[in-house]
Formats: sequence, C-alpha cells, structure tokens
Amino acid sequence: MHFRKYLTFILHLAAWTVVYFLPDLLFEAPSGPVFMVKRNLHFVLVFFFFYLNYFLLVPRLLLHKKQLLYAVTVLMVLVFSYYVNDAVMSQVREKYVSRSFSRPMSPKEARRITARRERHRHAENAGTVVVVAMGLFISTITRETREWYQKEKERKEMEKQQLISELSFLKSQVNPHFLFNSLNGIYALSIKKSDKTPEAILQLSELMRHMLYESDKEKVDLEKETEYLKNYIQLQKLRLPPEVQVSFQTEGDLRGKSIAPMLFIPFIENAFKHGVDTRGGNIQIRLQVAGNKLSFDMMNRVSKAQNKDKVSGIGLANVRKRLELLYPGRYQLDYKKTNGNFVVHLHLNLDA
Repeated sequence: MHFRKYLTFILHLAAWTVVYFLPDLLFEAPSGPVFMVKRNLHFVLVFFFFYLNYFLLVPRLLLHKKQLLYAVTVLMVLVFSYYVNDAVMSQVREKYVSRSFSRPMSPKEARRITARRERHRHAENAGTVVVVAMGLFISTITRETREWYQKEKERKEMEKQQLISELSFLKSQVNPHFLFNSLNGIYALSIKKSDKTPEAILQLSELMRHMLYESDKEKVDLEKETEYLKNYIQLQKLRLPPEVQVSFQTEGDLRGKSIAPMLFIPFIENAFKHGVDTRGGNIQIRLQVAGNKLSFDMMNRVSKAQNKDKVSGIGLANVRKRLELLYPGRYQLDYKKTNGNFVVHLHLNLDA
C-alpha cells in the first residue's frame, strides 16, 4: 500500500513537471517577467483547481448525482480564473510595460490602439479560462476513472466471494450425499453379516480422509483424485455380487495435472446406485488425458429396479453448476439414457 502511494506521488510529480515545461517543449517560449508571471499563474490556477476538483467537487457533487450544483461550481471557478488573471496581469503590465504612447497620435488612433489592447486582454483572460477548463476536464476524467476502477475491483471481489460461497455450498452437498450412499452400502454388508464389513469401514475411513484433507482445496493432483475414485469403486464392489462388472481405465500421463476435487464422484455414485442390482450390472469408466485435455467417459446399464428417491439427481446437477463456476467456457458435459444405458461424456480443458 505504501509503495502504491509513493508510486502515485512520483507519477503526479512527473506529470506536473511536464505540464510546467510544456511551453518549452512545444515552442520557443518567450522570456521576460510578463511571460514568467503568466506562466506561473496558469500553473498555480490549474494545479489548485485540479486537486480541488479531484478531491472535493467530483466525489462530493458529481459522483453523488448533483450535476447542476457541480456545473454551477465549475462555472464559478472559471469566472474566478478569468478575473484573477485579469487583475494579476493588469498589475504586471502596469509595472513592466509602458502604457504611454511613444509618439503623438490623434484621439481616433489612440482609441483604436486602446481597443486593440482591450481585445488582447480579454483574449488572454479567455485563454486562461480554457487552460483551467482543460485541467478540470482531465481532473474529472482521472477521478471518474479511479472510481470506476475501484468499483470494478470491488465488484470482482464480491463476485469472487460469491463464487467461493456457492462452491462451498455445492461441496457441502457432495460430501453428505457421498457419505449417505457409502453408509447404505456398508449397512447392506452388515445386514448380511458379511466378513467384508470391516474392510469396507476401513476403506470408507480412507475415503473420508481424502475428503477431509483434499476436497477443501481449490485444485488437487489428478493422480490423487484418480486413486480416490479407485478406492471408492473398491468399496462399492465389496457389497456387490460377482456378476457386477466394473471397469476403470486411465490413459495418458496424469502426472503434473490438477483438477477441482470431487467432480467425477457423483457420476460414479449414480452408476452404482442406479446401474446395478442383485442380478448384476455393467459399469465402464475411462479417464483419458492428452496434454491439457481431459476426457471422462462412463457408461452403465440402467437397472429396472433403480431407486426413485428425490435426492438422486442432486449429484449430476451439482457437477454442472460447479463446472460452470470453475471451468466456464472450458468444458463440455453430456449425459443421457440410450438403449437401456446411461452414458456420460465430460471434456475439460485443464490448467497449464
């Protein structure tokens, strides 16, 4: 923060230095006390009203929708500049420029010369007004740009916080849903008094460890997430009859790739919940990585005895929402029932 303030001060100082020496840069500026007073007067007026406008008029009036009061105030500033320049420069010319005529002339010629000097005086004062008006204009644009940037920054921060909150809510839906399905499977083993029940509880413990320490991260290693899926499949297979065929294949180099956690598990949960029964089932899963492209394909038979509970669709809708938040414009998700099978195709562009 201190560095930014210091940098801002340096930039302003450099800008005002350029403004002061701008006449020397644009043309061969005349010398003499009259020109120097005029130059310094313009600089002081522009400098003073620039920051008056920047720190007071724009934030207190213009940005608070008091446009009429702002316009009146600016008009008063310009009128004030006109008469200040007129008073100062009149005194300077009175001191440094002889107002007597160098030769005798007729009254008509004297009036013509006096009129020309008056026109020159008004033009000079008007030029001062133009210079101050330009300073006010630049000041207004600078302050409004700063306000826009600040509001844009705040808006993006609010969107970020809203995104974090929404993702946290969606994750909170995934975990209980996963735990609910897993406990149902272990309960089924315990009813049968299966010797596999302790092994299932141990595997659930490992899965919960992964969820506890990994799922709260923004991104996890793809290898770890794949291992988690394999463990989940092993847990589910403990309660299934031998007739159920489950295939999980990975292709490509998974090393060094990262992905948002818990994206695939709802599809696999859905497959075990609705794709197998006591008569068997077939689940085929393939995860393929090529460069930064990831493809997740899954197909499972739709069981005729599938559960029709109301929460069965939470996981799939949840995944689409998370993908829209985490990978906007970088994913393609399709899932449908066809020929008695449920098919999922997910394509992702991973981070480099």
